Amino acid sequence: MATIKDVAKLANVGVGTVSRYMSGGSVSEKRAAAIKQAMLNLEYRPNSMARSLSRQRSDLIGVYLPSLSGPFYHKILRAIETQLREQGKHLILANAEGSLNDEQQLAHLEYLLERDCDAVLMACPSVSDNALLATIDKHPNVVLINRELKGYADKCFSVDHYLGGKIAAQNLVRLGHRSFAMVTGRLSAQDAQRRQQGFIETLIELGCSIDSDLVIEGSFNYEPGAKAIKSILKQRSRFSALFCGNDKLAQVALSQLYDLDLGVPSDMAVVGYDDVDFCAYTAPALSTIHIPIEAMATAACRKVLNSAYGLDMAFETQFQPEFIQRSST
Repeated sequence: MATIKDVAKLANVGVGTVSRYMSGGSVSEKRAAAIKQAMLNLEYRPNSMARSLSRQRSDLIGVYLPSLSGPFYHKILRAIETQLREQGKHLILANAEGSLNDEQQLAHLEYLLERDCDAVLMACPSVSDNALLATIDKHPNVVLINRELKGYADKCFSVDHYLGGKIAAQNLVRLGHRSFAMVTGRLSAQDAQRRQQGFIETLIELGCSIDSDLVIEGSFNYEPGAKAIKSILKQRSRFSALFCGNDKLAQVALSQLYDLDLGVPSDMAVVGYDDVDFCAYTAPALSTIHIPIEAMATAACRKVLNSAYGLDMAFETQFQPEFIQRSST
């Protein structure tokens, strides 16, 4: 197996010059070309750990996700990986699915930090504000995705979920509906709370109402979400429009309404949230609130790349939802 000394000998340069070249230091074009060719000829692969120690960075970005189930977090992960690949960086993933409290969830962050990640991107809707405040104060290279935290606007990349709930209500009223139901995600999640609040408060502002027993806490995952949808549809005679906390819940609603031989939207309108890929291909196609998931994740990734590696990529921190009308309304 070739060593750095072999590369230096073949390139006719000193070992220090080869080391400087591999760590990104200043080397003349002629010597750089000779070193590169020598490495190719010898099939030499530099030790990544040694390079990391010399540069005091790992070129690794940690990514913390609360779950890997469903298209929302897949989109976040794909956007981050694409951005990192363009800059020659790599990711380490921590999946906090099944964690029941702050301590268990933040143990996954410690896992990433123990592996010397240069920065960490966290999508953590259910970690408490107090725990996050302590975390960000302790680890300045932690950035939040799809989360707001008072006093840390520069580290939070988020969507106005209150507005998302608001425009869902506005458009259902515009379409003639006056009776409503909602199935939310887990209300321990900040984004679920905000979209519920925006939906209910806007209905009241528009002179409509929604009975408290027609707002049911569900889950953003299929199995527990299906139970909540089944429960709300038992009271279907009391409402003509159903707002679902995400598109997976809405997909389940379409399926259950079909099984009940009810037409969508003739018997009931259904609106989802997120606008993931399958929305255009359900039967009928699903009206939903579009969330710019990839743009938000890309911007957060650019923030940590700038901070960790001295880059200067443009990004924004706040993103707006949009109502996408399809056949389900």
